[in-house]
Amino acid sequence: MRKTPEKIKNKAINLRTKGLSLSEIALLLNTPKNTIQGLVKGIKLTRLQKERLRKKSVECGKKGLKKATEVNRIKIEQWKKGVKQRTEKFQTIIHKKSDMAKLLCGTLYLCEGAKYPATRQLVFGNSDSRMIKLFLSLLRKNFSIDEKKFRCRIMHRYDQDGEVLNRHWSKLTGIPLGQFYKDYKDKRTKGRITTNKNYKGICAVQYLSTDLQYELQLIGESIYFLNN
Repeated sequence: MRKTPEKIKNKAINLRTKGLSLSEIALLLNTPKNTIQGLVKGIKLTRLQKERLRKKSVECGKKGLKKATEVNRIKIEQWKKGVKQRTEKFQTIIHKKSDMAKLLCGTLYLCEGAKYPATRQLVFGNSDSRMIKLFLSLLRKNFSIDEKKFRCRIMHRYDQDGEVLNRHWSKLTGIPLGQFYKDYKDKRTKGRITTNKNYKGICAVQYLSTDLQYELQLIGESIYFLNN
């Protein structure tokens, strides 16, 4: 085992007595940190020197955390980009008339729609405008639709303006206001202020056809038989 030159040892001791950290000394002398640690072992630091090293350690920790956070952010962005590239092809489904699009529409209805024979007309409700728009887009593209058979009812919190909400959902769904039923105020929320300004109530889209309702229901239920 090679001995550490006396010159390096003396410099290490001198730097340590000045309050430098082991990492700083190792860098200045181009010597492994564990070697420096052995050379300066036993040298006592003053209170001020210890405080300086403590603050430096905290600062380094913050820099390390910031760097680690940035590295993690980049990794997450790369991961999301990879997943997005694998799933982009599915975005075309909603824009084309196909059996796959019908299956998607039926599956949505199976999850959120009113079922036959409990009801005798198509009813699809949700508070998420994206879900309503997607369902209507798939319905209109893939089935023979009579726009005059659409109806709509908005159910909302008591302190919200029903007329304003009706106009909002009419514009979003493309269903004329004349085909909207009177809005429903939820009396359970009376006296309670709506804090979520983005909440626009629940939109229940109806289509006056038992035939289409049952067709969608059976299309959706066909997924149950995939493993049979």
